[in-house]
Amino acid sequence: MAVGASNTNDLQVVVFSITEQYFGIDISSVSEIIRLEKITPIPQAPVYVEGVINIRGRVIPVINLHELFNVQLGERSDSNRVVIVEVGGQKFGLIVEAVYEVRKISPDMIHPAPTAISLNQNYLEGIILDGENLIVLINLKKLLSEQDLDVLKAMEESA
Repeated sequence: MAVGASNTNDLQVVVFSITEQYFGIDISSVSEIIRLEKITPIPQAPVYVEGVINIRGRVIPVINLHELFNVQLGERSDSNRVVIVEVGGQKFGLIVEAVYEVRKISPDMIHPAPTAISLNQNYLEGIILDGENLIVLINLKKLLSEQDLDVLKAMEESA
């Protein structure tokens, strides 16, 4: 392959962090990345839904990945971002501590998630070995169930 050429099988991944752990999602699901702004809580929403935000007149539900992944929430800071994604026609935001970069990942860098972990978390697409860093690759289509996506859609429509 010529220098500077890319393999058509390469995956572009948005790399972000939650509690000092790196995660990645396929950039094709990402519509934009914005600063964390005021989130309006929604009564009786699932515990992992922080609330909704207004993006150019559209109400977007926002998910707190700390709750979804059952990890301790750090203090909010200026580096926090909301990654707006679309899955199954439903847009929603993911609160992350920081977004670092978009990386081109070749398929040989992705290793299967350990079985003991992936049995309970089927949204794990694999582990990316990136030098000394490990990046957990998330399959957004498996992150939330169809029922969860329906709840988010109902929140968006009723707000």
